[in-house]
Amino acid sequence: MSRYAIVCGGTGGHLGPGIAIAEELMERNGECLLLISDKVIDGVMLEKYDQFEYVVLPAKPLAKSIWKIFETIKSQLVSLLQCIKLVKNRKIDCIIGMGGFTNFPAVMAAFLMRKKIVLHESNRVIGKSIKLLAHLADVVFLPPDVNFASRSLKKKVSHASIPLRREMQKIDKCEARERLGLNPHRSVVTVLGGSQGANALNEWAIQHFQRLNGHNLSVCCVRGIKSDSREKIIGMSDDGNAIGNLFLPFCNDMSSLLSATDLLVCRAGAGTIAEAILFGLPMVLVPYPSAAENHQEVNATHVANEGRAIVVRQGDIDLLTNIVIECFQKNLKNFQTTPPPDSEHSAAEIIVNHIQRMIGNE
Repeated sequence: MSRYAIVCGGTGGHLGPGIAIAEELMERNGECLLLISDKVIDGVMLEKYDQFEYVVLPAKPLAKSIWKIFETIKSQLVSLLQCIKLVKNRKIDCIIGMGGFTNFPAVMAAFLMRKKIVLHESNRVIGKSIKLLAHLADVVFLPPDVNFASRSLKKKVSHASIPLRREMQKIDKCEARERLGLNPHRSVVTVLGGSQGANALNEWAIQHFQRLNGHNLSVCCVRGIKSDSREKIIGMSDDGNAIGNLFLPFCNDMSSLLSATDLLVCRAGAGTIAEAILFGLPMVLVPYPSAAENHQEVNATHVANEGRAIVVRQGDIDLLTNIVIECFQKNLKNFQTTPPPDSEHSAAEIIVNHIQRMIGNE
């Protein structure tokens, strides 16, 4: 039996694909250990996955403050020693890094212990940790049509879409809305700022849900784990009918949420986009303007060019309500909603097939 450590902490965009790969490996009798960060989101997302063993690394992301830089270095060194011990004691055969600040200590431990290293990038802009560590990797999985500029690194590249968790299965729209406590016959606009929420989108939803209600649209907003508890707010349509709106701190049933949705207003993280495409959802994307290397803007532009989304910059968020209403007035007909021929669910299979061939376990 081969043993794997999957480094996937920090955001839902790293953890979700890591879980998907772990599911595929464990189905093939692989032994998996998840290495996560101490961020609250990691623990919350893993609550429903009791089949996975995980270890929390104290690694911190690079900070701008001089004093916090020393704290970052210390946390990364402590995590490196912890990972070396884990690789040795658990007899890990392969480290799989999903990107982000937790990648460095685990990948360096694998390199020092001469273990196989696999990296995966979800976004259409290659992140700093992937660029930095790619020279040490045996293979780097990048999105289709994305590549390194360096000829030597290109030889390490294999292409795969974003692996999605097996729970991501579309269900009946009315049933999904009933699960959430919404009117099963009312169109739903879902506002999603990513696994940790987005203040700009949260504020927009609070300020404009009543106007959307006036057009017979329910609003479901996932505000982020730092927000208050679940709250149902009743609004009114223009013809005097009551309309329920749901504001959640976090949703651990994304299949129901996305199945209930008619239009998704969201950030442009690669994982969120991939899930929306799988569920055939039209999107209005508001890229996070401070995203590293502007990767959300690049993600958003790519799917907009495919006809799957409209892009609204955060500086133009005042236009968002009119755009959403106009989308429904046109019956959402201007969007491409057919999933691509190669299902996103096959990505985990493609990646695991490659890994098992690489370590001679197929």
